[in-house]
Amino acid sequence: MADAALGIAPQKKHSLFGSKPQQSFDSVGMSADMNNMGRRLRLLEESFTNMRRSVQVTEENILQHNREFSKEIKSINSEIVEIRNELSEVKDRILQLITELKGSAKREEVKILEKYISLWNPVKFVTQAEVERMVRELMAEEKSRKFQ
Repeated sequence: MADAALGIAPQKKHSLFGSKPQQSFDSVGMSADMNNMGRRLRLLEESFTNMRRSVQVTEENILQHNREFSKEIKSINSEIVEIRNELSEVKDRILQLITELKGSAKREEVKILEKYISLWNPVKFVTQAEVERMVRELMAEEKSRKFQ
């Protein structure tokens, strides 16, 4: 049976009438089988080559995407660092404002100051020079009254 698969016909037994043993070698069948196997081998090699190209293209695409993702990740990380720095500056400024606001006068304190200012009415205050001038004028008037 194995001989049949290779294209070799099985041997015939001797006949009683003296015929020679015949061995049949089918060269046409074997040539067709060899061509068939060669064609199959070429198809497999072509398929393997196509698969190798496809894998190579896929690997190149993956590497390219990996490079792009790495660039984007670096960019995002730098933006995150920048945002953190800005957030830290904003926090510092807010804390500075809070300390300044704690040092400023409250509404009640301002109202108390308004009451005192309106009570004292500092607009009517006089300077030392004005008081001295007024005293001189009064003294001059009194002197002039005494001499009159």
